[in-house]
Amino acid sequence: MAKKNPNTPAEEVVASPSLIEKMALVWKRFNSQLINRLLLRFVGLMTLFYLVWASPFIQKTFVAFIATLYAKAGGFLLNLMGYGVSVHQDIVSSNAFSISIKNGCDGIEGLAIFLCAIAIYPATIAQKAKGLGYGIVFLVLLNLLRIVTLYMTGIHFPSLFDVMHESIWQILFIALTLVALFVWIDSLNKEKVSE
Repeated sequence: MAKKNPNTPAEEVVASPSLIEKMALVWKRFNSQLINRLLLRFVGLMTLFYLVWASPFIQKTFVAFIATLYAKAGGFLLNLMGYGVSVHQDIVSSNAFSISIKNGCDGIEGLAIFLCAIAIYPATIAQKAKGLGYGIVFLVLLNLLRIVTLYMTGIHFPSLFDVMHESIWQILFIALTLVALFVWIDSLNKEKVSE
């Protein structure tokens, strides 16, 4: 049997980290990656957007106002194309067909995704302002195209209206929103290369 040398220091007892220490370590690892910090900011801004957007005041005033503007602009374009529609609040109608621009058909959520993504992306204020300007114009025009083509689908291909409204245009709008975002990010990368 071996004897313990009394001159050697006593063995230190290492306690396992507490739950709080483990959580702090996980947070430190998570937060050390840029993509994770951007994702967390994006989720935070989108959460804030939905909290504000869902309020009855915003729904009754701002969202209803936007829907009415889209109905008027869509009605104007459809009349230019000879469809002879009338507009009342958020409804575009004729004797043959009518559509109502409601929540989700107003492009606000796609625009919020775009705005929040630009807000969290590491770029200068001027670069963000340029991206917001072009992006807002693009998404508003895209939503007008959606409204006009949905009306035309309802007139000419009524059996396809639900598929176009609930599937095709939903996917297309979000996909093109992401494409617009990636085009903006690519333009930032091209600016860096040319400098």
